[in-house]
Amino acid sequence: MQVKALCSSITLGVMLAGQTFAAQPATAEQWLQRLQGAQSAQSYQGSFVYERKGAFSTHQVWHQIDAQGRLLERFLQLNGPAHEVMRTDGRISCISSNVAEELAAVDVWPATSLHVEQLQHSYDVRVLKDSRVAGHAAAVLLFAPRDQHRYAVEMHMDKATAIPLKTLLLNEHGELLERLQFVQFDAQTESGAEAQALSAVVASEACEPIRQARDTQPQQVERESVVSWTPPGFVLQRSHYKPASDESGGVLSQVYSDGLAHFSVFYEPLADSNVEAGRRQTGPTSVVSKKVVHGDGYTMVTVIGELPMGSAERVALSVHAQQDESHD
Repeated sequence: MQVKALCSSITLGVMLAGQTFAAQPATAEQWLQRLQGAQSAQSYQGSFVYERKGAFSTHQVWHQIDAQGRLLERFLQLNGPAHEVMRTDGRISCISSNVAEELAAVDVWPATSLHVEQLQHSYDVRVLKDSRVAGHAAAVLLFAPRDQHRYAVEMHMDKATAIPLKTLLLNEHGELLERLQFVQFDAQTESGAEAQALSAVVASEACEPIRQARDTQPQQVERESVVSWTPPGFVLQRSHYKPASDESGGVLSQVYSDGLAHFSVFYEPLADSNVEAGRRQTGPTSVVSKKVVHGDGYTMVTVIGELPMGSAERVALSVHAQQDESHD
C-alpha cells in the first residue's frame, strides 16, 4: 500500500509539474503578449541596480495601478543625491529640482508602451534558458536587432508577473553596455483598500510639480522642429516644452522609442552663435549636438539616447534637412 501511495504521489507530482510547465508561455510571441500587458496591469515595488561603464547607482521604484486605473510611478535614487521623479500614465508629474534638467533618472526604466508587432519588426525575439533574479524564477528573452540602428537586449522576465527583473544591453560583439537588475522585488497580490495602503505612491516635498505650458508657443516650436528621419520602428512617444525664465526662448524635448530603446531630441535657441556642436559616447548612450539655422537665429539640436553613434548623427542631420526644406 505504501509503495502504491508513493507511486501515486510521484505520478501526481509529475502531472502537476507538467501542468505548471504547460501553463508557462512556450514561445517568444506568447511571452511578448504577457510582457505587453504586464506593465499596465500589475502593481509592484522594489529596488534595482543600474550599471553603465562600470559605474553603479541604486534606485527604488513604486509602480501602482490606482482605483481610477491610472498608472502611478515613483523613482527614487538611493545613493548620492536623492533624485526623485513621479510619473502619471507615463507623463512626468513632478521631479526633484536638482535634476530638473536630467530626465535620465527615469529614462533608464524599461518602456511601458510595448507593442508586440512593432517589436517583432525591429528585433528577432528568441527564448533562451531560464534564470533566477531577486529570488524569482525568470524566463530569458533575447531581442536581436534586425538592423544596425539598435543594440541587442537580453531580458529576464518574472515568470509569475512577466515584469522585467533584469535587462542587459549588448553591443554587436555581445559585450555588456548597460545593466538594470532588481535586487528586491515584490508584486502586489492584495486587492481593495489593503492594496492601496500597501503600495500608495506619494511624492516627497522635494518633488516639484511640473505644469504644462498653456500658451501657443510649444505647439509653434514643435511644428517648426520636426525630425524627418528616425531608425525604422522608432515612433514619437511624448513631447515636453519648458518655457524660459527670460525672453531667450524655451527648450522643447521629444522622446522616441521602439518599445525597448529610446532617444530624445532637444531643441534650444542659441543666444551665442559661436557655441560649438559636438559628439560623444558613454556606454550605449550617444550624444550628438548640431547647430541649425532657425529663422534669423540658430537652434542647437541635441540627440541623446541608446543609439549607435552613426544613427544618432543621422537623426540630427535630418533636422537640418527639414530646416533646409522649409526654406525652399
